[in-house]
Amino acid sequence: MSNEEQKFSDEFINAFVDDQLTPEEKAQVYARLSSNEALSRQICELRKTRDLVQLAFKEPPMPTRGMATLSAGRKIGLGVAAGLMLIIGGITGWFLHQPSGNQIASVAQLAPGEDVPAKVLFHVSDGHADHLKNVLDDVEELMQHYRLSHQSARVEVITNGEGLSLLLAGISPYAERIQKMQKEYHDLTFVACQNTIDRYQQELGFTAKLLPGVVVIDSGVAQIMRRQHQGWAYIQG
Repeated sequence: MSNEEQKFSDEFINAFVDDQLTPEEKAQVYARLSSNEALSRQICELRKTRDLVQLAFKEPPMPTRGMATLSAGRKIGLGVAAGLMLIIGGITGWFLHQPSGNQIASVAQLAPGEDVPAKVLFHVSDGHADHLKNVLDDVEELMQHYRLSHQSARVEVITNGEGLSLLLAGISPYAERIQKMQKEYHDLTFVACQNTIDRYQQELGFTAKLLPGVVVIDSGVAQIMRRQHQGWAYIQG
């Protein structure tokens, strides 16, 4: 059976979503995701369903001011994209949910040596204003730690799904703060997902205008996978 014809069983896919596979088995799935849209959609929907069940036990968030304006009574169809972002949790690397102060401190100690910069990736897919503020607080705390300890570091904040609102000109509630952070920390980069930008255009007819200095990459998922394979610490912001 060829690689294209090979199919994974439902039990195998469910085990992948629940992070119960061996590294070798996970690698088989990751190798297929980029070229198999049906498989990506299946995993996305399974992960989304699981996350919705978990969220059912939490208080639903209030809509973000900017994104509510964009929606104009029409729900943004980015939930699937946000769900897909979560499947990379099983890739080799660090996967920290809702980072606390202690978790940020732990990541700050990951640098392998004085001459090798620490490399940390923050992933933002939630557009709630309070959540975005917490992410920026965590990023700034980490950057200050590295500066005070005279340690070099590279930090990327990757946004996709509703998290893109953090970097949208005229919509982001923290545009001024982001611009100050960009000037203050030269090794800090804010990144936007082109797939999400395209989806905004297709589903809302909205042309995304980004804040100055924001870097655009092809896919948030692909960038996260690349960074984790390069040894970057990963924080789900």
